[in-house]
Amino acid sequence: MDTMSRRTLPTTKDVARLAGVSAATVSYVLNGRRQRSNTISAETRQRVLDAVTTLGYVPNQIGRSLRLQRTERVSLILPRIGVPVNDVLIRDIQRVADQHGYTVMISVVDTPERERHMLNQLKRRLADGAIIVHGTWAEEDFAELVQAGLPLVVQRNHVTAEGFDVVQTTEAETCYEAVSYLLCKGHRRIAFLGHFENLPSRLEHYDRFTSYLQALKDHNIAIDERLICAGATTRNDAYQSALDLLRLQEPPSAIFAASDIAAVSAIWAAHSIGLRIPEDLALIGAGNIPEGEITDPPITTVGPADLDFTAIADLLFSRLANPEQEGRVYQLQWQLILRASA
Repeated sequence: MDTMSRRTLPTTKDVARLAGVSAATVSYVLNGRRQRSNTISAETRQRVLDAVTTLGYVPNQIGRSLRLQRTERVSLILPRIGVPVNDVLIRDIQRVADQHGYTVMISVVDTPERERHMLNQLKRRLADGAIIVHGTWAEEDFAELVQAGLPLVVQRNHVTAEGFDVVQTTEAETCYEAVSYLLCKGHRRIAFLGHFENLPSRLEHYDRFTSYLQALKDHNIAIDERLICAGATTRNDAYQSALDLLRLQEPPSAIFAASDIAAVSAIWAAHSIGLRIPEDLALIGAGNIPEGEITDPPITTVGPADLDFTAIADLLFSRLANPEQEGRVYQLQWQLILRASA
């Protein structure tokens, strides 16, 4: 039965026969080969498309990939889901990919084992190019992908652009500015609510944390390890961590949260025990997610002022068109965005 079903699947010859054109014309129309299709009339093109619909013809993607020597898809690799800024990144990359006739394959790679598996898949040309966001990837991994000929964009600070493009942010300087702002407002017990798993590399490369430490040091404030806690990755963990901080015998008067998600949860935690913001507790988050503008009160945050990541997608497709070009660095500017929480 399976053999018979395969034999009855329509082919490009069937489409050509029904449309009254050559098989080559069908190929030109379906492959979007502009130079040749410019000579095909709109009426002929429509006949081909109507024949495709009538017959239910589906191109063989494997054969097409072999013929064109490309998969016509790009991979976006994220360390976790549930991050609002990543939703915007996905939207912008998908929009640019649509313009180039590509699809986007999204992969969540949140452990070293999954990173190794994805590395091997990419080397086997799972996609024509990839954008890797943070994670624990080593620079040697990126070198392997470049050696395999994969166009690559990496979104991470402290990485050298050697044969691939790098997106870096000014988060270190901006996070330092945020903590300094709290210090200048008179806060001396400032907590750090961070995420210490899936770090970009070593702890000294965790810019949001090192900026916090440096700002305290520069203002001669002793580090109190009781004010440093994890939990910024999920809402529930951040809520519990914030409660633990606020129930200390000497609670913080301010919290610098490494994500806006954590800052929102800290607001809920503060409200649950009757604290006012910013009168009793000042809060600064990171990421500038849209939700931060409508919380009660709106969250002071650090992050890109304009959540438009089109330039990151453009980097990848520019490299797809010219894979031999030198590695480039694109800097995404962050700002301290003052709102009512601080």
